[in-house]
Amino acid sequence: MDVLPGAQASYEKGDAERFTGDVHVRYGPSPAEMGRAGVVVVAFQPGARTFWHSHPGGQFLYVLHGKGRVRSKGEAGVEPLPGDILYIAPGEVHFHGGSPGAPMVHLAVNGGGAPDWGAEVSDTEYDEGF
Repeated sequence: MDVLPGAQASYEKGDAERFTGDVHVRYGPSPAEMGRAGVVVVAFQPGARTFWHSHPGGQFLYVLHGKGRVRSKGEAGVEPLPGDILYIAPGEVHFHGGSPGAPMVHLAVNGGGAPDWGAEVSDTEYDEGF
C-alpha cells in the first residue's frame, strides 16, 4: 500500500503549456501495476481551464467544490456541481475548468497513458455551448 498523507500535500502551479489562468495541481500515485492510471486533484480559479486534451484510457472527474465548466469538442457543455461525476471516453477531446463566476476543485481519475495535449481553449470556445 502506498499512502500520500494529506498533511504533506503540495500543490504545483499549473503550467502555461496546459492551463489558462490560475490553476493548482496535486498529483497522486500512478502505479505501474494499474497500467499507469493516475489520480490528480485540480483547483481552478474562476475562468481558469485546461487546454483541449484527451486521455487514451478515458477520465473520470468528481467535483469536490464550486462550479465548473466541462465541454467536449462539438458538444454542448455542462456546468458540474459538487458531487457530480463525469466520464470522458478514451480519445474524447475536451476541456474542464472553473466557471466564470466560481472556482472548481475536482478529483480526476485518469486511465492509463499520458494525455494528448492540444491547443489553448479561447475565450470564445470557453463560452460556447453554455
